[in-house]
Amino acid sequence: MKTLFSYSAALLLAFTSQADPTRPAAGYIDVFSSNNTTTSPASSLKLQIIQNSDQGKAATINGQFLQLGDQYQGYTLTDISTTAVVLSRGDEQRILQLHNKTIKNYDR
Repeated sequence: MKTLFSYSAALLLAFTSQADPTRPAAGYIDVFSSNNTTTSPASSLKLQIIQNSDQGKAATINGQFLQLGDQYQGYTLTDISTTAVVLSRGDEQRILQLHNKTIKNYDR
């Protein structure tokens, strides 16, 4: 019984030093857990979808639905093409490309 306890204690100590596999990686930013999305860095901007409808073009960036002229994280959405959008802030421009080239049309 003493031997079994010793092995159990040794295994417990060995596994307590292991990293938690469910813990997010270092540098992970959860943009959906906070209502203040302006604190996430501009490098984390991700274009998720471009939508064409009879109301015009729109884009979703980091889960935020935007139309031309809308502002997000200090940038203004100035152009929407079929596979990319342009965000402008002063003289700076950021071009975000779609990774999935599927274009969805929402004609009603």
